[in-house]
Parts: sequence; C-alpha cells; structure tokens
Amino acid sequence: MATSAIDLEDFTCTICREIFENPISLSCSHCYCQECLVGLRTQPASPLPSSDKPLMQPLPSSDKSSMQPLTRSTQGSVIYRPKFYEPNQSFACAICRTETFGYTDCRDIQADLETLEGLCPNCRKNIMLCDLRKHLEQCPTQPKVGVNDILKTFNIDFFSKLSQPQAEACKKARSGENRSTFRCPYCTKANFTVELLCAHIEEIHLDDDPRRICTICASMPWGDKTRVSHNVYKHIYNRHRFNYEIFVNYEQDEESMFAEAVQRSMMFY
Repeated sequence: MATSAIDLEDFTCTICREIFENPISLSCSHCYCQECLVGLRTQPASPLPSSDKPLMQPLPSSDKSSMQPLTRSTQGSVIYRPKFYEPNQSFACAICRTETFGYTDCRDIQADLETLEGLCPNCRKNIMLCDLRKHLEQCPTQPKVGVNDILKTFNIDFFSKLSQPQAEACKKARSGENRSTFRCPYCTKANFTVELLCAHIEEIHLDDDPRRICTICASMPWGDKTRVSHNVYKHIYNRHRFNYEIFVNYEQDEESMFAEAVQRSMMFY
C-alpha cells in the first residue's frame, strides 16, 4: 500500500469536483467520472466514424472479470486491450471542448484509486482514495460552507488557472449568455441540458403548476423573459429538443432566422 503524499487534485473530477468514481477518458485524454459524462453528450458536429473503419469498438461487458490480456512483454508484464464504449455517441470535453466519439475506461487511474492513500483535508487521516470520496461526505470535522465562502473561491487566482475555453464559458455564464445549459423553471437547480431538464421535470415537477416562464426561451437574445407558458414541460418537450449551439445563429434576429428558414425550405421543391 502506497503512503507517499499525493495531490488530490490529480484524482478529482473537473465536473463534480469529487474524487473519481468509475473514471473514464475521452480521446483528448481528459478524465471524468462515468456518471458525469452524461452532461457532455452532444449532437455530432462532424461525421460519425465509418462502419468499415470504426473509431471505437464497444465491448459487451464492463465487468473487470471479463478483462482479457492482449499479450505479455518479455519482462512478463500483462498488457490489456483497451475497452471502448458508446462509439457512435458524440461527447464535447468540458475542458478543451474537443469532440470525441465514445470513451475508454481509465484502468491506470482506477488501479491508483484502489492502491493509494490520500490525506483527508479535514481530519488529516490517511484514507484509501477509493474510500475518500464517501469519507469526505461524512467526515465529522468537515467545516460548514456558506454562500459567502463559495463566493470567495471565485477570485483572481481561480480565474487565472482556467483554460481558454473554460474562461470563455465562464465569462458567458457570468454575463447571462450561457445557452448550453439551463435552469429549471420550477426550482433553483440549474446546469441542465435540454434532455436532462425534461427528465428532471418528469421526475420531480409533473404534478406542479405547469404555468411557468420557459428558462430556455428567456436565455435567448430574442426571448421574452416575462412570457408565461401555459404548460412549460410540453412547450420545452415540443419546441426545444435540439442543440441550439449547432442550429442557431445568435447574431441573427428572429425575423432574419425565419426568413432564412423559409428560403432554405424552398430549395427542396
């Protein structure tokens, strides 16, 4: 068991900001928890890999017992065949925004999680990394964090460490220009894609009063921030189930976009 000091940041997911759980990697080499990958699904901006030369091949099971060695080196080290999943699903990396099809499991990181210990920043105890995530949630010495404490983390030093795509996304979000994720029209929860927003409403709010302001419409340049939809769930489900970043030109006003849509439709007749 390794006990040397390690940097917990190396084993922290960029999205949930917790210790990795079932770590996976995109083609750009950035890693996330498998569950966090759901929010990175996108409509493909580039053609899917051809069927005769697929970029990634799915394997039937993620069970570790099914891992089969590809070969052995002259030193006797076992080399495993990489496992790929969802080869036809497009993902946009949250860090570099690179588009990738499918993902791989991070066996090297998973092995470290199961063999290395990390220091709990609260009680200062050495805990196995695979157990540290749960420990941090229940640690009795964990300090209480309020809104003001969170706001203090967004200082000059924090923004200086962001990558260029992260800084641009943060700037848009702070100025109200984030049109990739949306707030729930019923509660204070936010950062939903359209698909996840529909699922959230179905699970939590279907019995609530459906008369709400559509938060997706309100975030658009042409949107009316005061217009109440008679049934916001049906409105979102019927009108907004596509990727705005791919199909919408935010530099155009609504009339120009409508005129262009009519012009393009006439090209097929």
